[in-house]
Amino acid sequence: MAKPPGGYHVVRRHLRSGPRRGAGRLSGWMIAALIAGVWSGSRLIGFGEAAPAAPGAPRPAVPGSAGAGR
Repeated sequence: MAKPPGGYHVVRRHLRSGPRRGAGRLSGWMIAALIAGVWSGSRLIGFGEAAPAAPGAPRPAVPGSAGAGR
């Protein structure tokens, strides 16, 4: 039997295509796993918890200011 063309091999007298190298594309599940890994890693480090801003002390209204007559 003649040698099969490149990228093919013979299996039980039939031509089968050989395994192909990935073109660098990620599957949807791989992308979801990467996003989940980054998210959980950031939670472990502490980026998910921000300290609440302390409210400033209320200032008394100054007569003659823009908001004093309301």
